[in-house]
Amino acid sequence: HKVPLLPRIIDMSMRTPVLKTIIAKVGGLDTSRPLIRFAPTSLRKWHKRRGVNQTTRTVVLWPDSFNASLDTSPATAAVVVLEALGFNVEIPQEFVCCGLTWHSTGQLDMTQRVLKQTAKVMKPYMDRGLTVIGIEPSCTTMLTGEATELSDDPAIHQLAKSTVSFAEFVAPLIKEKVDSGEIKPANISALTQVHCHEKSLGDPQHSAKLLDALGVSQSDIETGCCGLAGNWGFEKGHAEMSMALGERELFPKVRAASAEGSAVIADGFSCRTHIDQGTGFAPQHVAEIVRNVLKGD
Repeated sequence: HKVPLLPRIIDMSMRTPVLKTIIAKVGGLDTSRPLIRFAPTSLRKWHKRRGVNQTTRTVVLWPDSFNASLDTSPATAAVVVLEALGFNVEIPQEFVCCGLTWHSTGQLDMTQRVLKQTAKVMKPYMDRGLTVIGIEPSCTTMLTGEATELSDDPAIHQLAKSTVSFAEFVAPLIKEKVDSGEIKPANISALTQVHCHEKSLGDPQHSAKLLDALGVSQSDIETGCCGLAGNWGFEKGHAEMSMALGERELFPKVRAASAEGSAVIADGFSCRTHIDQGTGFAPQHVAEIVRNVLKGD
């Protein structure tokens, strides 16, 4: 149930200073930043040994590359929450991808090839009329928007109509349970970094409504982008400016929130990575906040 051999070898290499520097230079990365590492256990393998929740209500969790292989905690938290709300969660075991990585660098032919594979894997789920829940803002907005402009496959267009964010799906269900007294509000405070894609193409109000229903008093970072900007902050020569952008507002407020015992929420993998590397404080996805409230933590 561990990460396959090649990723494990790469991950071990990233722990060795000399090899880390070589890997960064060969990959055109800034050597001053820590490299991102693989999770000890992938989301798919964690989920396979979890078993099936005995319920007739089923949803699909979108296994984006970030949450499936790198930082799996938000995805596993989402599964726990959805199961607690009475859903069986299915996760595609074959490779699927929204294509954003290639689309954002202008590799449109590769994006279309990836979407063709995604359509093949997702068609059976679409034929069953299942809702697809995204937990990474950039992937969710790609699936619901630009993917349909790059593919004429009916499965991709149905996928766009069937995909919602975790907060959008869960918020009304949580509110109903809080209003009925089944869930006790948390009465905690949190600092929230809204992902650029969610702010520009999604709807941050879904997360705001979810946190409000949970009794979480939140304040948002106003300066926008965290400073990592996808892979930009990792590219050679960008690290210094990337960190400087984080110091405008985000990093100082994260340090203050941490000192005060407030939670820090960032649904985007890149935002969480930047905050962690810039402050040493590990932020959480909103799914992790919901899971902890349901557990009474």
